[in-house]
Amino acid sequence: MRRPIRVGLVTDHPIFGEGLTKALEASENFTVVARGRTATDAFDIAKDATLDILILEIEILGIGTSAIGQMCRGKCNAKIMVLTALEDEALVVAALRAGARGYLLKEVTGPDLRRAIEAVHRGEPHVSLALASRALWSLATKRATLFRNSDLNNLTERERQILNCLSQGLTNQEIGSKLGIHTKTVKHHTVRLFAKMGVRNRVEATAAACSEDLSQIRVEGRLAQ
Repeated sequence: MRRPIRVGLVTDHPIFGEGLTKALEASENFTVVARGRTATDAFDIAKDATLDILILEIEILGIGTSAIGQMCRGKCNAKIMVLTALEDEALVVAALRAGARGYLLKEVTGPDLRRAIEAVHRGEPHVSLALASRALWSLATKRATLFRNSDLNNLTERERQILNCLSQGLTNQEIGSKLGIHTKTVKHHTVRLFAKMGVRNRVEATAAACSEDLSQIRVEGRLAQ
């Protein structure tokens, strides 16, 4: 039998904290090993090397994206999740960039909370669905603005084709098959494409492409490698 997921919880609302603890410990897969109410408590709890998940109420004074960043850059081994009443897509993006692995609204149900924690514990970032949609749109708008400000002509015809394929959700293997090139060549072009666009991954590249009518790019035969 696997050991329970060890959770640390920081909220300045005792009754709410008690409810979260009961919701988690309703399952034998979880145990709340530490609770706090202040930013100082949060930093102290974060030092526990045996902690798996640290849930922070981001409204608490001294707990914000900068504090999350400090914990993630420090000796915190736990994956940090934000639990909040703030439906702010910009804060979602900022928290995830700072190192948080989960962002949940306080209205989350017990079963959904447990599923979210299990996902983050497995290494899968988790954001409440409604917030995720708004955050992706916010990121898309920001990336699209950055991309419009760059020189689109810097992209080669092949890179534009690659970007079009990425926007369709195709894998490297599927892109290679569609364009008639080797998968390693696709990867090479993708790395160069990301560098030119100033993005880090497929999601950001696709978001940046939202403002461009790249779906009209035609894929024609083999191009010179």
